[in-house]
Amino acid sequence: MAYFDAASSAPLHPVARQALLASFDEGWADPARLYREGRRARVLLDAAREAAAEAVGCRPDELAFTSSGTRAVHTGIAGALAGRRRIGRHLIVSAVEHSSVLHSAELLEAAGGSVTQVAVDRAGLVDPAAYGDALRADTALACLQSANHEVGTEQPVGAVAEVCREAGVPLLVDAAQSLGWGPVDG
Repeated sequence: MAYFDAASSAPLHPVARQALLASFDEGWADPARLYREGRRARVLLDAAREAAAEAVGCRPDELAFTSSGTRAVHTGIAGALAGRRRIGRHLIVSAVEHSSVLHSAELLEAAGGSVTQVAVDRAGLVDPAAYGDALRADTALACLQSANHEVGTEQPVGAVAEVCREAGVPLLVDAAQSLGWGPVDG
């Protein structure tokens, strides 16, 4: 199975383009304000949040917008590690993660934490059993990119998620390169 995108530069879907243009014209105000333009911006923001939540299979109040995928990864990893600091300071990543994940791993190591990097095969694919082998009592989080935009590999997210779930370790899935192309298993 292979996945190929347009090097992160695919044109906007016509519906997304229409929503973006509407936000420029009608959603420019502060959505936290009570004046008419602010209320209109809030309606557009809420509609966008509901559509995005439906696409990823969560409730709108569980979804947060960030300025980029990199910021989302940094925030997600930092938040998960902080929330599980009593468990430990061990992070598992694959060898082909996005640089945002690898930089977060470097920051953890610089702060005294530990990182296990799971190797991949010639096609860039991880072995779910290798994630299981990397799990330790102090593992706070595991990360896996669902699809690699440079190599085209789709990772076995569902199988890795099951291994992590059985061990009680959360799996942070970076689906920035694949979510627009279809559902992510897991």
